Amino acid sequence: MAASTEKPPDDEPGDGVSRLAFSRTIDWGIGAVLWVFGTLVALSGGVLYASSSSAVVTAVIRNGEFESEVLTEAEAIDILVGLGQWGGIGLLVTGVLLVAFGVTVVVVHGRVRESDEATPAWVLGVAGAMVSGLLSFIPFSPVIGGGVAGYLDSDQSASGLGPGMLAGVIGSLPLLTITVFAGFGLFVRIPADLAPAAAALLALTVIPAFLYFIVLSAVGGYLGARAQNYWRDA
Repeated sequence: MAASTEKPPDDEPGDGVSRLAFSRTIDWGIGAVLWVFGTLVALSGGVLYASSSSAVVTAVIRNGEFESEVLTEAEAIDILVGLGQWGGIGLLVTGVLLVAFGVTVVVVHGRVRESDEATPAWVLGVAGAMVSGLLSFIPFSPVIGGGVAGYLDSDQSASGLGPGMLAGVIGSLPLLTITVFAGFGLFVRIPADLAPAAAALLALTVIPAFLYFIVLSAVGGYLGARAQNYWRDA
């Protein structure tokens, strides 16, 4: 009887070991979640920008019986307008980035599947970052997201740190993007004598948050890779 020349499915190589982290269905699932969430974030940015006019902020400040020993009412209004408008732009940009990541995962992983290559580490990072985001209500969720990225890595000799760290970097991008834009809006409106204190406060907020994502995701990636090796050898 003639030998079969039928080609194995793209995500099931002939040696029985898949080099792809997940199926095409999951590609589309990741894309759909990022598209929906990114669209909602972008829309919220547009709403925030539109509602941050001087008239609206002035009404809010005056209705709230504003009191401050540091800022005058006019300075407070100016700062809040800057924060709201530039924060809205930051949300809009973040939403666009999330949608772009979703599209890129679907397109790039589809091409990788057709060429029978391994899933790129950055795609694992996107998957891990999305898990971290969806489970953000759980303390130390970046460990879980990084663990997913490390566990899905087809390179059995890898430590998992790379995909885990990428999950942390990608997961922190929304926070960093919004902070950069909102920070710009703050510094163009804040009185010069308050700028150093504001910069220090911003740094003390952003740097620990960034390290939180990176370090915990890297730890998760390492643990995920070890778990993969354990279940493979068991």
